Amino acid sequence: MTRSVLVCGYGSFGALHAEAWATLPGIRMLVADPDPGARARAEGAGLPGDRMFADPRTAMAHADLVDIATSPATHLPLALEALARRLPVLIEKPATPDVAGAETLLDAAHGLPLQIGLILRAHPLSLRARALIESGAIGRIVGIWGDFSGWKRMRADSSLLLNDGVHFLDLMRHLTGCPIVGVEAVAWARLSGAVADDIRIDTVHENGLAGELRLGLPRGGETADSVVPGAVTRKTLTVGGSEGVLTLDFNRNRLFHGRAGYTPCPAGWSVDPSALHWEATPDVSTISLLRDSFARFLNALDDGAPVLCDARQGALELARVCAAVETALAAPKRPFTLTTREPEDAA
Repeated sequence: MTRSVLVCGYGSFGALHAEAWATLPGIRMLVADPDPGARARAEGAGLPGDRMFADPRTAMAHADLVDIATSPATHLPLALEALARRLPVLIEKPATPDVAGAETLLDAAHGLPLQIGLILRAHPLSLRARALIESGAIGRIVGIWGDFSGWKRMRADSSLLLNDGVHFLDLMRHLTGCPIVGVEAVAWARLSGAVADDIRIDTVHENGLAGELRLGLPRGGETADSVVPGAVTRKTLTVGGSEGVLTLDFNRNRLFHGRAGYTPCPAGWSVDPSALHWEATPDVSTISLLRDSFARFLNALDDGAPVLCDARQGALELARVCAAVETALAAPKRPFTLTTREPEDAA
């Protein structure tokens, strides 16, 4: 069976989407991009001219499914157009600009397969961590901490929260199996610019679990970024349990599993570390993650299997979390507790 896949947008990430689709069997690629330069690049990559379109809506008439990798502001209208034509849809994150958009997206789907492009769910580290958590390898989850920061160019069409933060906010929900229902957040413009360059988000999940996420530039990075050429970042997520921890390093493609016993003592807790184990997944790339996420979507079309990340979690829940973060960032902050008192009047 051959499927005609329309990739909307042939920018840097849209080109990666097309390259990933080309690794799967039975795919006939179409590309839509209003930029003649983008279409020329697609032709240079080997796509025949009769499979390229300036208008994605025209191209949809020739497609079996639509993959939206355009700028974020166009994600929702293109998705609604495709769904109105009863076409299955994949959407890059962020799927929608706000909660109302996410609700509109869900209403428009009407049972059609719809997958949000949160590809870290397809990462072997995430799959392995979830299996370990479900097996009880670290006991009861007691906390989750993420660090998605470093030296990487900020995007004009997105933000630290919507470009980077959503990946880990989604994984914090995915690995714990519990939605985020509350947040607190604080931001700094440490480089004295017009926008925040360092953000801390504290989360509370439906079961009372607490988490923490750091985003930003000034804290720097440690290794070459796994996605953006020239960037140096850190992308680590630690899941703490009552019997140990898991740390996923998405730049080094390495998972750490440490086991420990906690025993009450007069001072609080005595800790007995035991097995320390590292696992590596060296062959992971953006192309392989996209390929695996696309294969998961095709399985949903063929067999009715669940998509990798559905619109309820990847669009609506994340939109609610991001809206709450923005509200928290705009709220007045409690003043710091001072370490010294103001001098008293001499009188």
